[in-house]
Amino acid sequence: MRNTKEIGKRICKRLLNFILVVWGVVTLSFCLQVFTGTDPAEMIVRKVNVLATEEQIQAVRVSLGLDAPFLERYTDYIKGVLTGDLGTSIINRQPVIENIKDALPVTCALIMMAMVWVVLFTVLLSAVSVIRKGGIFDNVTRVVCIIGICVPSFWLALILLTVFAVRIPIFNVIADGSLKSLILPSAAMAVPIICIATRVLRAAVLNELKSDYVTYARARGFSNAQIVYGEVLRNALPAAITLFAQYCAALFGTSALVESVFSIQGLGIYLMKSCESMDIYGISGSILVCGVLFVSLNALADVLCGIICPAYRRKAA
Repeated sequence: MRNTKEIGKRICKRLLNFILVVWGVVTLSFCLQVFTGTDPAEMIVRKVNVLATEEQIQAVRVSLGLDAPFLERYTDYIKGVLTGDLGTSIINRQPVIENIKDALPVTCALIMMAMVWVVLFTVLLSAVSVIRKGGIFDNVTRVVCIIGICVPSFWLALILLTVFAVRIPIFNVIADGSLKSLILPSAAMAVPIICIATRVLRAAVLNELKSDYVTYARARGFSNAQIVYGEVLRNALPAAITLFAQYCAALFGTSALVESVFSIQGLGIYLMKSCESMDIYGISGSILVCGVLFVSLNALADVLCGIICPAYRRKAA
């Protein structure tokens, strides 16, 4: 009964924190619209008529409710977010939420494939590096990770495109929406994260190897591989899982450069085009979606860490 109450209390606490953070993200998104110094009404009118008068601009401003008091506009914005209304894009005069719905799926597929590479290679490389600590594999992995951390994703994307789509035409130069066309861009996005996560997970595993239960397991005759794969890796995963979630969420907002190299019309490209056109509704809507995804993925990582690692669950309680 006591454990049930503690679990319920912990869930309520995390849910409250999640709601507060999301509210903060929504508020920042609204402030982005209000305090950027860009007048959406003028942008809309000037796009149609460069010589528009102030009266015409004011009429559009009134129709959009931009002349209303701050609190009224904030309340209307909150209501709009709750109903899925993020405003109308200045670029194509379509609802921002529809533009995001069109762009988000391909970005989600790209990031999911990238994170599959990250999980597979990070766990494999860090575990082998720990088992063969100080050996050739560990030293080579360390050098490769240091280089990989310093390599920009867009530069790596250009190299992969040149080699595997131009010199060796295994893949298409322009993505056609298939899973095969996402392999190169997902690899370009995954490599820097793999290098960082491998170093983090390796350090966490080595720190975990100093624990008393590892000494006891060795005394019972368990091999280093059995200890690492059996208990140590599971207890060291929370640091890597948190890192995975943060990078996965960050990729939604920073995928524009890789998407532009491979001509992928995803969320990053939409955000970049909105910035180029000073589409304040498109910018704030995209940032709002990225912010909510960031908070959601971090909350999911917290729950997953508690499920995988009992020690983390006790620490978070």
